[in-house]
Amino acid sequence: LCSGCLSVIMALKAEEINLLVYRYLQESGHLHSAFTFAYESLVTQSEIAKMYADTMPPGALISIIQKGLMYLKVEENLDADISKCSTDPTCCIESSKELSILSATVLQGITKSKSIKYSKWYVKHDKNRNEDEDEEVEKAESRTIGKRKRIGICVAPNATQSIDFSKKHTSEMEGSAIPEIHSTESTSFPKIQSTGMTEEQAISSADVLILTGHEAEVFCCSWHPRDELLASGSGDSTVRLWNLPDDKTTANLKIKSPLPRVLECIAPMQQEKKSTSAGDDHDVTTLEWSVDGSLLATGCMDGIARLWSREGVLQHSLNAHSESIFSLRFDSAGKRLLTGSYDKCVSVWDVRTGKLQHKFEAHSAQVLDVDWKTGGYHGLDVFASCSTDRTIAVCALADREADTDPAAATTTPLQVLVGHADEVNAIRWDPSGGLLASCSDDHQVLIWQLGQSVPVHRFSNHTEEIYTIRWSPTGQTTNMPNAPLRLASASFDATVRLWDTDMGVCLHTLRNHTKKVYTIAFSPDGRLLASGSLGGQLNIWSVPNGKLLKTYNQGGADIFEVAWNANGTRLAATSTNAVTLIDVRVI
Repeated sequence: LCSGCLSVIMALKAEEINLLVYRYLQESGHLHSAFTFAYESLVTQSEIAKMYADTMPPGALISIIQKGLMYLKVEENLDADISKCSTDPTCCIESSKELSILSATVLQGITKSKSIKYSKWYVKHDKNRNEDEDEEVEKAESRTIGKRKRIGICVAPNATQSIDFSKKHTSEMEGSAIPEIHSTESTSFPKIQSTGMTEEQAISSADVLILTGHEAEVFCCSWHPRDELLASGSGDSTVRLWNLPDDKTTANLKIKSPLPRVLECIAPMQQEKKSTSAGDDHDVTTLEWSVDGSLLATGCMDGIARLWSREGVLQHSLNAHSESIFSLRFDSAGKRLLTGSYDKCVSVWDVRTGKLQHKFEAHSAQVLDVDWKTGGYHGLDVFASCSTDRTIAVCALADREADTDPAAATTTPLQVLVGHADEVNAIRWDPSGGLLASCSDDHQVLIWQLGQSVPVHRFSNHTEEIYTIRWSPTGQTTNMPNAPLRLASASFDATVRLWDTDMGVCLHTLRNHTKKVYTIAFSPDGRLLASGSLGGQLNIWSVPNGKLLKTYNQGGADIFEVAWNANGTRLAATSTNAVTLIDVRVI
């Protein structure tokens, strides 16, 4: 544009799309669907609805789609060889054909720059099984599809916001609770009654910022331990570093959206040895900052872990795995890094040199999670790993072994913990290093102590698979010694549970999700717990009393991870299409 022209930046918001879809469902007479959509997306409570409801013309969604098709057709003609028109009389005839919204031309045009894929990370199972394992695959197929593909609905029993359309809402449809469907000439925006959530609990859209830019599912995120710097990893093979100044509110950031630094996790062949089993898949599956914030570690589907500086400069590529990496952890000193892989191995790295120190082969199947033990054991650095082989391996790393060249390999762990009847999905040592918690597809949480062969506690209250667990940052060995230690577990039964591991009891069952809960995170002071689930539901709970404080729905975009910043004023949530940033200073 010339200096005298007005530059217009096109911005597409999820709330705007939700409003268009909601109005389309109403205008089309899909009463039941409109009610359900409004319930899940909270579209009628959004600021966008208040701003544009009365001015939106009938058929707005269809009109926008039609104009988009026209634009794609024009774009197609501009890209065509102009000289062909003068020599080929059928050229213009072909261009005049009707263009369908689902035609190959349209779909290819939409993804012209770079395809957005449904990542294989969803499946999260060994994609290189031998043919002789087909029988075992068939036996596990139903479980794999139900758990690993992040799809489906899991309605919690007695959930405060669960919907029974056969009873309650059928009667409501006959009354005045359901929004009235207006004729296409009407532009008024009907109201919808609350479904259990109070106005105080709803997070205002004014306190929410959507960070866009990733071109595929955003699987993971991690805040810098001191600064307002957020790292997000995606199936588009990139990590983005978002600098979000603490002195700026969400409203300020909306005026000028922050631009991230993009870290590419694909390097030239001469720099990184390509894994034959991992192929060309560079999805970023996990990431974590070192304790001092000087390094960021990332793990990818290509089996390579990478170490980046705070500024986003690649320091080392750690290439020792032949399968995808799904877990990694820095030790408390920030000198070593653990990586757990689907090649059944755990590697220990020197982060200063990028050198492989030790390799542990203590499992007979894929490694799903790893974690360092605080304080070690008898002077040795100790970590635990869990696997789809249903076991937990506790391993010790001695300095004399770490200095060997080439790196030593160990198949004998310090202790193997056997107690789960199915895949062990996650493990975590408590802040003191005295207790180890594990969760599994067998619907159980187990609490272990090193040296004992049976669990201290066995919690069996969940009714479906338990995907993850987290300890609160409280207790005698933490900065909050007067606050009691708590353990949280997130399950596919759509609930989150808070446990007292001293007494061995469930203190609170948190019910406000209606689908599988995949992620939980305690606030830095341990007072709050955030949880995210399929369907885009994000909840913030009070840890002391288990009450729901705040809730937000992303409009159907599944939430994969939630994370608090260092001072507990912001909450980030990754999803199928973006990173959501929530200002929680008002809580």
